[in-house]
Amino acid sequence: MRKDWELSIKWNVKLFYAINHRRNPFLDKFYKYFFYMGKTHSLPIYLLLYYIFTGTSAFKHLFVSLIITGIMMPSIKYIFRHKRPSSLLENVYLLEPVSLKSFPSADSAYVATLFCVSLFYGSFLLSGILFILMLIIGYGRVYMGAHFPLDVLVGYSLGIVAGLVGNYLSSYF
Repeated sequence: MRKDWELSIKWNVKLFYAINHRRNPFLDKFYKYFFYMGKTHSLPIYLLLYYIFTGTSAFKHLFVSLIITGIMMPSIKYIFRHKRPSSLLENVYLLEPVSLKSFPSADSAYVATLFCVSLFYGSFLLSGILFILMLIIGYGRVYMGAHFPLDVLVGYSLGIVAGLVGNYLSSYF
């Protein structure tokens, strides 16, 4: 196995194994389909829902924030070129085929962007639902063997930064 900077962070590897090796037949079936909720091809649905339920200013803010996230994620992945856990560790349970690079988790970043923008416009209920969705998707990325926990945490952080920057930039449009 190739040495990698993320492997030197002991809690990251231990937490990965703790989550990834906790197999559950229900979660295996659940995440087999639920993981699509965090993929980029689901973003038009979220944009439409934002437009319908929150209005044009929230839609504009979300649109700008998602563009920022969409630029940041591949750029950072290209800079770090971090491999997936299944390429670095033994005994990884994979529930989906993985490709490209691991660090940071784009799925986690996109859902964190949705959550951050909802804090500006959404109700407490909407923000709460998106926060729970964010946690479920983040946990699932590790459970499915696609990411290390650190990938998910950094993805969350970048998504929130994109939502904050998007709020500032959307005021100019």
